[in-house]
Amino acid sequence: MNINNLGDRVLRDGWFKSTVTAMGHDMHSAPENIAQLLGNPIAGRSGQKIEPLIPTEQAKANAKSLSVVHGLGAFPMHTDGAHRLQPPRFVVLVCASPGTSPIPTTLIRFRDLQMSASERSRLEAAPFLVRNGRSSFYSTICSRSRPFIRHDAGCMMPQGTESEASGKLIAQRAGEVGFTLVHWRTGDVLVIDNWTVLHGRGLRVSKASSDRKLLRVSVQ
Repeated sequence: MNINNLGDRVLRDGWFKSTVTAMGHDMHSAPENIAQLLGNPIAGRSGQKIEPLIPTEQAKANAKSLSVVHGLGAFPMHTDGAHRLQPPRFVVLVCASPGTSPIPTTLIRFRDLQMSASERSRLEAAPFLVRNGRSSFYSTICSRSRPFIRHDAGCMMPQGTESEASGKLIAQRAGEVGFTLVHWRTGDVLVIDNWTVLHGRGLRVSKASSDRKLLRVSVQ
């Protein structure tokens, strides 16, 4: 599969699911090779291009991760890399192990939330402080001047009641519309359009096992 076929399909549908074997790779080479079909793989907060995602208890979690808040529980819908001025364009996930208690990744296209014009205007106006150490900045969930959605309660602090209401509106609408569930098996590949699709881990009562392992590469 070449860059045009893969990229176009992800942009059209919001995500693409396959397996490392079907895409002509092995587990070791798949994450970065597939990412290179889409653009420039970039290092994550760990400084590594290939980041292992392993469910972690709150007490052992990195202070900047969603795990420090949610532990082994479900992760809320979010944009990967929302703390960056420009979040990664694509996210490539490869399943190294689904774990003994497999839980799905949840997906929802922002357009499927069916925001009205007035609701969209509220999201464009309500400010958040995006925490990123000395590089923190203010932003909104969406804007007419940029092509991507920025949404992550882990790093975006609402600046007033309108901002708090914006986050609740997205959660409420997502609950009404419903999620697409991706159930993992070893060797599965998921490519997400990170600018237009929100994703999370599990549903409300989910609890992940610590032997679940996804490999993530972010693409700019």
